[in-house]
Amino acid sequence: MTTNTYLLFTAWLVFFTSLSQAQNSKVDFKDEKGKFKISFPIEPEVSEQSGVTEYGEITTYSFKAESEDDDNLSYDVYYLDYPQAFTDTLSTESVYALFYGSQMTNVNSDNIQLIGTFNHNILGYIGREYRWQDIKTNKFSRVRFFMVNNRMYILIVNTEGEKNFNLSINKFFDSFKLIDTTPNPNTQTSSEGVDKIYKIKFPKETEIREMETPTEYGNAKVVVECYQPKLVNDDNLIYMVMIIKYPEDITLTDNFDLDDYYSNVIQRALNGRQTTLISKNKVSENGISGIEMKESFRDGQIVIKQKVFLKGNSQIALQVMTIPNNDDNKSMNSFFDSFEFIEE
Repeated sequence: MTTNTYLLFTAWLVFFTSLSQAQNSKVDFKDEKGKFKISFPIEPEVSEQSGVTEYGEITTYSFKAESEDDDNLSYDVYYLDYPQAFTDTLSTESVYALFYGSQMTNVNSDNIQLIGTFNHNILGYIGREYRWQDIKTNKFSRVRFFMVNNRMYILIVNTEGEKNFNLSINKFFDSFKLIDTTPNPNTQTSSEGVDKIYKIKFPKETEIREMETPTEYGNAKVVVECYQPKLVNDDNLIYMVMIIKYPEDITLTDNFDLDDYYSNVIQRALNGRQTTLISKNKVSENGISGIEMKESFRDGQIVIKQKVFLKGNSQIALQVMTIPNNDDNKSMNSFFDSFEFIEE
C-alpha cells in the first residue's frame, strides 16, 4: 500500500470529521427541460452555447453560482445531449472514456493532477467523479458525471485547498436529483468493482465509493464502504471498511515478508494521517493473520481503531473513529466482532 493510498483514505477521514459548516442558505433550483433539480447556495446564472462537434451540433446548457459568502469558489451544472445512435453503442468503459476525455480541454497543464476517481450511479445510470488538484495554486476541483440515456450531466465544485473536504461540496452533489426520468432498466455495473470477500454488520445502510490508486504492485482497485451516524444517536463518528485489490497475489512476490508489510501499513498510516500510535497488536480472523492498531488523531480529539488483514491479493482494513471518552464502546466492539471472511 502506498502513501498515495493512505492520502486518499485520509481524505475520507478529513471529510467525515470536518469542522467546516455548510452554508445556511440555499436555492432549490429546478430545470424542467434538463429534467433535474439541485440546491445552489444562490440563484445560478443560466446560459447555453451551441457548437459543431464530431457528433454533430450539440448545445451545452450551463448553470453557475458563485457566492462570496460560501466555503467554495463556484458551483456548476452542465448538461448536453449526444446523438442517441452514438450513446447506444457505448459500453461502460466507453462512457468512462467519454467522461475523462471531455475534461481534457480544461486539464491542459502539468500543474493539474488527478488525485482520485470514484464511481457513482443515479437511478441505475452510471456516473464517475474525478478529483483534480492544481499543485501550483492549491485549488481543487471535483467533477461528477452521469450518463442518462443520451444525456451527459456534469457537476463541478471548485474550492481552495484548505477547504477541500467541507460539507457544502457533498451537500451540493447529494442534492442533485433526476425528475421525470425512468430508472435504467438495464443497470450497468462497474467493471472495476471488487468481489466482496468479507461479511460485517454496519449499524445502518452504508455509502460505497470506488477508486483506483497506484501502488508498488501496480494499479489497485479500491472500494470504501462506510456509515457516518448522527453524533446524537451513536457513540462513534464513522464506521468504515476499505478493501484494496492488488493486480496479483502479493504474498507470492519475491522476498515478501508479512511482518514487514504490516509494519509499513502502520508507518504509512501514521505519516499519511499525521497521527500518533497508541497501541498495536497481532490479531487473527479465520486463520488470516492481521494487525490491530489505535491512533490519536487531531491532537487527541479523535481515536482511530483499525484492523488490517492481507488475504491473497486483497487488503482489508476495518476502522471506527470515536472521541476518547467513548473508546472501546459497545457499538465499536460489535462492529469489529461481526467481521468474518466469506469461505471460498
